[in-house]
Amino acid sequence: MKKLTWWFRIVGGFYLLLALMNMYFVLINPSFAGDMMAFPFPTTHDTIMAFVDGWSPFAFEILGIATFMLWASFNPRRYLGAVWLLVWLELLHGVLDDIYLIWRGYDMVGYLIFIAIHLAIIVTGVLFVRQAEAEVAAVNPA
Repeated sequence: MKKLTWWFRIVGGFYLLLALMNMYFVLINPSFAGDMMAFPFPTTHDTIMAFVDGWSPFAFEILGIATFMLWASFNPRRYLGAVWLLVWLELLHGVLDDIYLIWRGYDMVGYLIFIAIHLAIIVTGVLFVRQAEAEVAAVNPA
């Protein structure tokens, strides 16, 4: 269970860092998004603002996921099912979305790095939750 505890903490901390970075341009400095992103199309102030508005649900979502994961790290046995949800989110909202954005013309190198991070989170999450489930089954045989 200790591995899963640390998985929740490390991944939750990573998500918190991403959330804070995203909150900076969503809430404080929207023009930073235009400087940070290599858009594959011409941009204006209005298109940057539309992007930031569309991006804001993602920023708040990862803040919610981060705080949940850090909270769940105090009692990971209670949240084994949440690990599977987080793994699915990493696959669909992480890997598949990054592939989609590469296909749409966004920076391939940056998104390939994030795909590698998503895959590492997925693999470690699956390994650690399976170990935790086996520990729980050994203590509480059905």
